[in-house]
Amino acid sequence: MSEDVRIGIRLPVYGKFPTENPFDLIRDLVVAADKGGVDSVWVVDHFLMPDESIRAAGGEPARNAPLEAWTTLTAAASWTERVKVGTEVTPMIRHHPSVLAKITSTLDILSKGRVILGAGAGWFPGEFKTFGIPWYDIDRRFERMYEAVEVVKKLWTEDAADYEGKYYRLREARLFPKPVQKPYPPIWFGGQSDRILRAVVKYGDGWIPANNTSPEEYEALVKKLRTFASEAGRDPSSITVAGPFTTQIARDHEEALRTVREYGSKAAGERMSTSWNVAFSASRLYGVWGTPKECVERMERYVRLGAQHFILDLLPPTTSRMSVELLCDEIIPHFKRK
Repeated sequence: MSEDVRIGIRLPVYGKFPTENPFDLIRDLVVAADKGGVDSVWVVDHFLMPDESIRAAGGEPARNAPLEAWTTLTAAASWTERVKVGTEVTPMIRHHPSVLAKITSTLDILSKGRVILGAGAGWFPGEFKTFGIPWYDIDRRFERMYEAVEVVKKLWTEDAADYEGKYYRLREARLFPKPVQKPYPPIWFGGQSDRILRAVVKYGDGWIPANNTSPEEYEALVKKLRTFASEAGRDPSSITVAGPFTTQIARDHEEALRTVREYGSKAAGERMSTSWNVAFSASRLYGVWGTPKECVERMERYVRLGAQHFILDLLPPTTSRMSVELLCDEIIPHFKRK
């Protein structure tokens, strides 16, 4: 594949599956991706998803919640040999960072150095409040996220880590064994606020904007990220720029159009807020859908705007097998030839 373009998939870990147990589908997608030239496999890290998201994926709200992310990635790593595995993204305030450091270090060892930690400040209060997990205002969420990243990095790299923060403290904390990747597994931040972009510059190795960002907004955000990096004295090229998009690939245009329309219409239910209408409209306007040729054209536009690593979201589960087959057979070879 071209040195500048990588392609990953986000597994469909919630919604309506072809069979009651999603094991076979998830395994088959991961194995096909690993053999077919896909570079990375991603999983959303949520206990719950909004009702609209569950309905769009063909599921029933309150019943078809996502599979747990790190457990799923461990299974994915055991079925594969080369793809990177990462979360899109882990709310850093939901775990104590020492626990997360241990989980990620262990998986990096078991995968022989293939982990990417996707990091965020959290955005969906429902999954916190429902389970009795504290939900903080935005300032405290970001403060905790910054500290959590600092704690994780210390535990990954120091033999006896000390840390004195506002929220977290370590006293000669010894985390062994250390991750395989040196100096540590890459951290990619998800989101597109100025706070997130500055976090990417200060702490991160990669950046994941919101799904289905318009070309105009994507271009402006990439420029802003590069400006922030330059102002901080960091080489902008040291940051991987991702492009996450809802993806439905079919052999003919009309079939893809039908599934894209169904995806949005299923989300509506009885009521859907204006913000969710906008979100599902964006999947039709800017998602990677259509025939392989059409998908390549959509992706190439974002490559020209700075996208280096696509994360193709294979929702709903019912269309994911065909999408992966066509991705591996026809889209990835196009980029490899470049």
